[in-house]
Amino acid sequence: MMFYLHRLTEEFRGFNVFYYVTFRAVLAAISAFAISLLFGNYVIRKLISLKVGQPIRTAAEVRHLAELHGGKQGTPTMGGVLIIGSVVVASVAWARPDNPFVWLVIFCMVYLGILGFVDDYLKVTRKRSDGISGRLKLVFQIALAGIVTAFFLLNPLIEVQARSLYLPFYKLPVIVNMGIFTFFF
Repeated sequence: MMFYLHRLTEEFRGFNVFYYVTFRAVLAAISAFAISLLFGNYVIRKLISLKVGQPIRTAAEVRHLAELHGGKQGTPTMGGVLIIGSVVVASVAWARPDNPFVWLVIFCMVYLGILGFVDDYLKVTRKRSDGISGRLKLVFQIALAGIVTAFFLLNPLIEVQARSLYLPFYKLPVIVNMGIFTFFF
């Protein structure tokens, strides 16, 4: 949303900085950090009051590891809520809302955040250290990869970009159409 402030450049020359992605990226990072600092104590206190602590495996389950992790007993879990919330708010505020890649990244982050939340929720409610099985997590992650791939390859506005190989510090693609190799990148 802040991106559109660059349109006020005619009234005040300083607004042109809102057009530059580096300026907005730095301010988005600072905003996300500030939101985390502002709401961090409240979220942590709330998680502690809800007794959303990470269950720790017993010595019978993991031997020496239980001794090392014993101090983590009761440490609040689900901290991703604060991180993802901060990043999403900062991204929506500072990114270009007409850029489909922004929304794709936000979707991926929220999708994986929900997966992590459900995993932590199951651990807390079952009072055991096993949440979603590793295989099921992998299935959900592969499904997300399929959704992202379909988004790239089926969207006519970005299909050419999706099939091109870009390298850092090069403005133009190194390979314009990678064909079948698109899936590996």
